[in-house]
Amino acid sequence: MQIYMGHIVTCDQEGSVFKYLVEDEGRIAFVGDKLPGFFGPAPEITDLKDKALLPAFGDGHIHFSSWALFNSTFDVREAEKLADIGLLIREFANRDPKTKVLFGFGHSANSVAEGRLITRTELDSAAKERPIYLVCYDGHSAVANTAAIGMMPKEIRLLNGFDLESGQLFHEAFLAATDYISSKIPPFKLGHSMLKGMDALAGYGVGLMHTVEGVGFPRDLDVDLVRFLAKSSQLEFRVYFQTMDVSKALKRKLPRIGGCFACALDGCFGTKDAALLEPYSDDPQNYGILFYSDQQVNSFVIEANRAGLQVQLHCIGDAAVAQAVRAIAAALEDTPRIDHRHTLIHASLIPEQTLERIAELGISITLQPGLLISPLEPVCYLEKLLGERVNTGTPLRKLIDLGIMVSGGSDGPVLEPNPIEGIYAACNHVTPEQSVNIQEALRMFTYNVAYNSFDEHELGSLEKGKLANMVILNCNPLQLLPRELRRLKVEELLIKGVKYEKGTALAGAFIQGLKNRTRIV
Repeated sequence: MQIYMGHIVTCDQEGSVFKYLVEDEGRIAFVGDKLPGFFGPAPEITDLKDKALLPAFGDGHIHFSSWALFNSTFDVREAEKLADIGLLIREFANRDPKTKVLFGFGHSANSVAEGRLITRTELDSAAKERPIYLVCYDGHSAVANTAAIGMMPKEIRLLNGFDLESGQLFHEAFLAATDYISSKIPPFKLGHSMLKGMDALAGYGVGLMHTVEGVGFPRDLDVDLVRFLAKSSQLEFRVYFQTMDVSKALKRKLPRIGGCFACALDGCFGTKDAALLEPYSDDPQNYGILFYSDQQVNSFVIEANRAGLQVQLHCIGDAAVAQAVRAIAAALEDTPRIDHRHTLIHASLIPEQTLERIAELGISITLQPGLLISPLEPVCYLEKLLGERVNTGTPLRKLIDLGIMVSGGSDGPVLEPNPIEGIYAACNHVTPEQSVNIQEALRMFTYNVAYNSFDEHELGSLEKGKLANMVILNCNPLQLLPRELRRLKVEELLIKGVKYEKGTALAGAFIQGLKNRTRIV
């Protein structure tokens, strides 16, 4: 038994803040302002002083295996010039001479001085003999060098979005090439990356994550490996299978399906293929792309809903959001379900006439507030693409006021999975009237994430009977101004009342995974 005294920020529905919390055998035995009587010796009290105790954070949308893999390769998001990217690649190549494919992430034309993407020949100069595949920050495009293109099947070069001259890949070519390159990564390397990724997430105070998996590894290796290693993890994983083949989810007895990649209804703003109802401001002939017809999307969601699955759909542009809402409405008309918790992922532009329909149907939204303040996709860039529509993007205040369940995520590797950055961005929206208050932002990354995976009875708030999955912050966020929220630091993550322990070995994780057959993922 352990007693905590100080700022106990519960993130419950009333926004309660108490003085005491009692943890016993991994669960919360009491939370309140006056300690109950105890039989026997009084337990030791941990005085938090100026610190605060909150529920462990959640990440409502992360590509965990991809983020973990990129976290162990090279990241170019901090590069200021194209030459800096070349230096990073050369350093990584020299540091890891046995890696066959140099797989990197985070390139953006918006964050380098040249204002453009790197080219195939420029990548060749960094490491000509070794294949280089550099995925852009948005996760919807990449640049490959000559060696990487040479190893790809000829069929990929015939797909829409393949540009041999520049080495840049978009649309179908990007998806196919990413699937192919992913298949060249050794399983043990992926496993090691995942274990390191778990430790990194714990450092951000994340105790629950909704991970979308299924990006082309042979036999859906990433899906099964994440599920297996999650059984040995101290963290809580909820896996969403990125497929429109409902039988794949049912075969694995997963209660969830969807996400991005195969379930993406459109692209993104970075590649100007997010599907819009009105054309791009700087490209009047371009409305973006809907990857599927209404009939295809409706058929998928209807089948998944009939099977009792929770469905998530990637939709960024307003045309894609409208398509997703139509599909969910058709599915619920076919097979009514009150507590389905079907979810829109991203929903960056939402048609005004669709907002109340989303609330009426009980559709949840998981979005990434941190992207609002990311230098990789700055507002000035979006203004060129969208004009005045940029002011209606990610309308947090409006969504919450309509009673829509909004949870926060990182879309890692697009953003680092640091909930504090997302909380800061939600409270300091680029359109000020769409900012939320600090309590609401905290719930977006705690209770609301748990709710969206049907875990709210065990996780997401500090209430009697729930698991004691908690995070200690260096100060009380409710005593800060919104602009000061970046002062928050995670000092400790507690899982079932015990401090998270880093450094699980791959062999040990496999043994524990074999033993823990009943754990929910």
